[in-house]
Amino acid sequence: MNKNKKRTCRTIGILTALLTLSLAAETSTYAQHQPESNSTATVKQLASLGSTALPLSNNAASNDFTSGPREAKEVEAFLDDFFAKDAIKKKAGAVTVSVVQDGKVLASKGYGVTDQTSKSPVDASRTTFRIASVSKVFTAAAVMQLVDQGKISLQDNIEKYLDGYEVTNSFDTPVTIENLLTHTTGFEVREPTDASYLTDASQKPISLKESIFAQFPSVLRKPGTSYMYDNFASRLQGYIVQQVSGEPFGSYMQKHLFGPLGMTSSSFTLTKDLAGRLVTSYDSEGSAIPVYNFSPSEWPEGSMVSTASDMALFMKAFLNDGQAADGTVILSPESVKAMSTYHIAIHPDLPDMTYGFESPVNPSKTNGEDVISKGGDILGFSSLLWLLPDRKTGVFVSYNSNQDSNQDLRNDLFTAFMDHYYTSRKVAFEPGGFKAQPANVLAKFEGLYSDLRIKLLTRVEVGDDGTLIVRDVSARHQLKQVDDLLFVDEQGKPLAFKTDEGGRIIYMKYSNLYSYAAKIPDDPAGFPDVTADHPYASYILGLKSLGYLTDDLSKPFQPLQAVTRGAFIHAFNSILSIPESANPSSFKDIEHSPYRKDIQAALEAGILNGTGSGLFEPDRPIRREEAAAIVFRLVAGSGIRVPDSTAVLAPGTSKWAVDAVSSAVNWKLHGPEVTESNDMFDYGSQRALNKQELAALLFTMLLPD
Repeated sequence: MNKNKKRTCRTIGILTALLTLSLAAETSTYAQHQPESNSTATVKQLASLGSTALPLSNNAASNDFTSGPREAKEVEAFLDDFFAKDAIKKKAGAVTVSVVQDGKVLASKGYGVTDQTSKSPVDASRTTFRIASVSKVFTAAAVMQLVDQGKISLQDNIEKYLDGYEVTNSFDTPVTIENLLTHTTGFEVREPTDASYLTDASQKPISLKESIFAQFPSVLRKPGTSYMYDNFASRLQGYIVQQVSGEPFGSYMQKHLFGPLGMTSSSFTLTKDLAGRLVTSYDSEGSAIPVYNFSPSEWPEGSMVSTASDMALFMKAFLNDGQAADGTVILSPESVKAMSTYHIAIHPDLPDMTYGFESPVNPSKTNGEDVISKGGDILGFSSLLWLLPDRKTGVFVSYNSNQDSNQDLRNDLFTAFMDHYYTSRKVAFEPGGFKAQPANVLAKFEGLYSDLRIKLLTRVEVGDDGTLIVRDVSARHQLKQVDDLLFVDEQGKPLAFKTDEGGRIIYMKYSNLYSYAAKIPDDPAGFPDVTADHPYASYILGLKSLGYLTDDLSKPFQPLQAVTRGAFIHAFNSILSIPESANPSSFKDIEHSPYRKDIQAALEAGILNGTGSGLFEPDRPIRREEAAAIVFRLVAGSGIRVPDSTAVLAPGTSKWAVDAVSSAVNWKLHGPEVTESNDMFDYGSQRALNKQELAALLFTMLLPD
């Protein structure tokens, strides 16, 4: 695999995976007798199951806790049988897992080998894994420690801790600490880039503070009104912990969480000792992924390294109201309750987040149990932590693979575990006698929805039989209504909608459980020269509604204006949420371009090449075939669409661009400018791309097939 292809795969993983990242521990006596601060009172209020917070589910609590894991031998036998299956063994070469229940470690085991050379067996107490975004639970716990001590209030405006920095926020509602914990900030997307991964020991990481203020996002949505998985929000939590405590983030975590719990093999920094015990991960071609570090060196949202045995220590303490077996208190019972309670949910049956935890990886497989969970993916590793607080039961699993086809190992384990131990509760998302609404009422749900985080579009239509037909880039589903704003597909997967105060549909949550998707307005405002009847209105106004066009609506859009290569990359990066690069320029002619950082970022992501001799030509109008090639490289390389170069092209496309242009035609990634004659398509490959054609290309790239 060449270097650019590796970069592209890594970038897509970063973009689309659901990363799809206190002061000295107090004695129990101190925790019981310290004066109650305003912050502690707030935690107690939010931990209650009143109007401020949401219960874990709408199922009646059960006092029958006889089901679930109880005997160590039986749990080990269950795990041994699960990981002995050939289909499971193919999904990862190294796995570590631990199960706790009511203060006991029922299992802490390793499966497979640490690497394909030494063939050393995985040791649950010594072998380390990158736990990726499961790190966020620990960062949130650190914030709650400071809340317990009255040093932070959940309702504090985050600007209180930003050294005078003013957040760009046009709303009259500030971003609060609670918004950071529940990922309801309304922030623009910020994700780590390839430049954040360091494989060269000579590379110097930037500081946590520098990383925060180099890319501080604007607030795009009213804080508290929408949920979007937010790596930056968790990184900012870590920075605030550092600010309030006066200790470096990593040192704080060692002193106030890992140390008191005896987690001697856990750290947010990959030390020499932990690196020596780290399992090797492999890419899709079987090559070992080099050991890497980060910039900044510690990611509060995802750089933690740990073992299954260490994670068992945390689970036991958390499930024991924040108290370890030796009496060490890491969190107050109120904070544990607040971290175990869902505070935001698009629907009572489909919750979003607690403080640090999120909804189960497969909500339809909880078997009616109250579950909080946290998954994590980072280059070469996937993890999952899930807890059943009512049952005082917890499970942690981590493994050395996160290829697309292997991410479901944790889902497989979750489903198998829940089906094995909890079968007496009701099935999730059953209609319960609900009468589905007629098509004319369901029409309010129809339209296009744009995921707040990964930007791909979902189309919702009403079927002939009162169902909803939902299409995204990966599939088409038919869903039945089970509640006013809740639907279920053929596989039992839920879809929920959210309305504004006027009852209009504004958000949905379905294919991505970790972000809402915003409904695109049916009648967006136009430009003076792009009205509703303009042939490119749907593309231009669609992108404007999604926030991708910054053009002033009161001024002409100039749809026929040519687009430069630099401007194209800027627009493309905006669609994919690829942040600007802070690295020096790799091209000789981009230093003075306003798009220098965008161009450098796209190069580092492996989605563009130069024009030769170290040049990029940022001010030259981009040819249509060049634009198609860049889109093709991303869309095909990510697996979003399968290359299809069967369209016959009219003469004029360069040989190197034929596959990209032909696929773009078959994928319909264009507007009405592409014409067909005598079974050949004229893409106009050598023409300069103009603004209306750019809008068509980018908007159709986001559409479902």
